Amino acid sequence: MKGGWKKSLLMVVSVLMIIGVTVLLGGIFRTISTEEGRIAFRRIILDLGVPGFFMLIGLNVSQIFLFFFPGEMVELLAGMCYGTFGGLIVTYIGVFISACIIFLLVRKVGKASIYGLIGKEKVEKIEKSRLYNSKKAESFLLLLFILPGTPKDLLLYIGALLPVNAPRFILLSTLFRFPAIITSTVAGKSFAAGDNRTAIVVYIVTAVISLIILWYASKKDAVREIMEINKD
Repeated sequence: MKGGWKKSLLMVVSVLMIIGVTVLLGGIFRTISTEEGRIAFRRIILDLGVPGFFMLIGLNVSQIFLFFFPGEMVELLAGMCYGTFGGLIVTYIGVFISACIIFLLVRKVGKASIYGLIGKEKVEKIEKSRLYNSKKAESFLLLLFILPGTPKDLLLYIGALLPVNAPRFILLSTLFRFPAIITSTVAGKSFAAGDNRTAIVVYIVTAVISLIILWYASKKDAVREIMEINKD
């Protein structure tokens, strides 16, 4: 009983925090969904100086935790504010913090802690998938994280459920997101400089390469199974 009320209180607080952050992010994402909005938000971030740097990291962490918001917009904004490699650093810090929080949440609090975010049925399907008990889980996670276009924020939750230890999970979920992140930050820097052509070319090249690799990856049964689970 003593532990029961604490868990209930934790769940209530978590739900209220999720609702509050969702409402806040909803307004921010409506703003940065347009080019004019991103330019205005960039000005705010840069005018704030160091606090703006941490504000963008916080936005990134919040977006990853609530994965149903598109992460590419934050990565694009990071590139617009701090350039290709500055944006890369901002995004990587956010990804690292998020990966640590999600891993600890799932492993320490329990899988029930994420039922509200990804659904109990989806968690059960992941546990029954061939990837869950596969010795090749790390290889498949590496492939899915390195591919631009895959649902990487959702994959953090999926990866935390799989038999992968903490250091390897953090490495896979951060380092191997490089292709997707660098694509967005390069495009963001180009947009900020008014060079829309370069940004469009970057996205087209990335899309072509991604489609080729995705076609190959779709032949792998475990990868295809996880991708199907994500569609449900």
